[in-house]
Amino acid sequence: MNFRPSLLPYVLFIKMMEIKRISAHQTYSVRHPVLRPGRPIEDCSFEFDDHPLSIHFCIELDGKVISVLSALPIQYSSFPELNAMRIRGIATLDSFQRLGYGSRLMICAEQELKNKRVDLLWLNARINASEFYSNLGYKPEGDLFNIDGIGIHQQFLKFLIGEKTV
Repeated sequence: MNFRPSLLPYVLFIKMMEIKRISAHQTYSVRHPVLRPGRPIEDCSFEFDDHPLSIHFCIELDGKVISVLSALPIQYSSFPELNAMRIRGIATLDSFQRLGYGSRLMICAEQELKNKRVDLLWLNARINASEFYSNLGYKPEGDLFNIDGIGIHQQFLKFLIGEKTV
C-alpha cells in the first residue's frame, strides 16, 4: 500500500476494536482499577455474575480489554411484569475514558438485549456518571442514595421495548 506522507501518522495509530462477550471473571481487569481501586479483587464479584442468563460484554482494543459491562437478570420492583435486566459494573480504563468506548459498549449491549426481548434496563449510577447515562436516553428514577464505601448514586431506567413513563 502506498500512503500519502500527510496520512502516514494517522495510519500508524489505527487500532483494532472488537466488542464481544466475556466471562464475569474477565471483567475484573477493568472493574478492579476503575470501580474498586485499593480494595480486594473479590470485591469485583457481583451477585448474579455467574447466573446462566447474565451476559458480560467488553471492548477489546488490539487484544486488550479496555471497557466492560454486565447485564444481570434482576427484575425491577416497580415493573415486575416486564422482562428487566440490571446493568452493572460499567467501567472503562482511565486512559480510554471520554473517547466514546463506554457509549459504544452500552449501545451494542442494549441492541443485543433488545433482540433478546428485554423490555427494561435499570442501573445504579454514581453521581459523576449521571450525564453519561442521560445522554444515552436513561431516565433518573427516585431519590439519590448512598452506597457505603462507594458514594452517592442515582437509579436510572431505560425502556427498550414499548414506551412507559417512569
